[in-house]
Amino acid sequence: MFRKSPPVARPDFQHSVLHAVLGELTPRGARGGRVQMHRSIWGLHLPPHRLAGSVLLALVLTALLVLLRPAIAALWSTELLWWVTRMELSGRFAAITEHGVLPFQIATPTITLFVSAPLPTTLMFNAIGVVAAWWLAGLLPDVARPGCYLLRFAAVIHGAAVLFFWIWPASFPHSVNEHIGNGLQQCWALMLLAPWIHLCTYYLFAVTWVQRLTLTLLTWAYLFVLAPLLFALHALVLHAWGLLAMPLLHLLFGVMVTIIGFVALYGWAMGWANARLQPTPIP
Repeated sequence: MFRKSPPVARPDFQHSVLHAVLGELTPRGARGGRVQMHRSIWGLHLPPHRLAGSVLLALVLTALLVLLRPAIAALWSTELLWWVTRMELSGRFAAITEHGVLPFQIATPTITLFVSAPLPTTLMFNAIGVVAAWWLAGLLPDVARPGCYLLRFAAVIHGAAVLFFWIWPASFPHSVNEHIGNGLQQCWALMLLAPWIHLCTYYLFAVTWVQRLTLTLLTWAYLFVLAPLLFALHALVLHAWGLLAMPLLHLLFGVMVTIIGFVALYGWAMGWANARLQPTPIP
C-alpha cells in the first residue's frame, strides 16, 4: 500500500546533471537546431610571425600616412575651395590653417557661409514633413522594415532640430565652418585607424600580404576621394536649406557614409579570407 519515495540524489550528482543539461542547451538555437561554430573561429590559424608582421605593417602604414598629412590636407583644401567657388556659394573662404600638434589632427580650410536661422513658416512646413514621413514609414511592407526604421530615425532627428529652432532659434552652437572642419577631421581619423582596424579584423586571417596592403590602400583611396566631395555637397545643402539641415547631415550623411563604404570594402575583401578553401594557411 505504501510506496517508498525515491532516494534523494546527492548534491554533487544534481550539480553534475544540471551542468550536463545546460551544456546541451547552450549550443541550441531558438528553433532547437544546433548552432555550429563560425568558420572565422575554428578556421583561424595565428602563427606568431603572422601577428608580428601584421603589427609591423600597421605601424609602417600609419607612419607613411602621417608623413603624407600635409599633402593630403593641401589637396583636400584645394578641391573643397574649388567646389564651393564653382557653386557660387555666398560666404568667405580661406586656405588651410595650421595643423594640430597631434597626428590625428589635420589642417582644414575655412568655409564660412552666409546662412541664417529658419523662418517660422519654414519650421511649420518642415514639421508637417516630419509627421508625414513618420506616417508614411508605417505604411511600408514588412520586407522594407529596415527602411521604415531608418526613415523614422531621420524623422526623429529632423523633428528634434525643428523643435530646437522653434524654441531657441538664436542658441544653435555650431557653424558651417565647424561642421565641415570636424567632418574632414573625422575622415582623417578614420584613415589613421584603418590599418589598426584591419589588423584586428583582416590581417590575422590567411590572406597574402598583397591582399592586406590592397585592402588598406583601397580604403584610404575611398576616404581620400570621398571627403572633399561629401563636404562640398554638405556646403551646398546648408547654403540652400540653412542650419536646420545640419543635424541630419551630421548624424546620417556625414561620417556614417564613410563608415558604410569602409565596411563594404572590408566585406568584399573578406572573400579572399576563406581559409577552408586553402590547403595550407598562408604565413
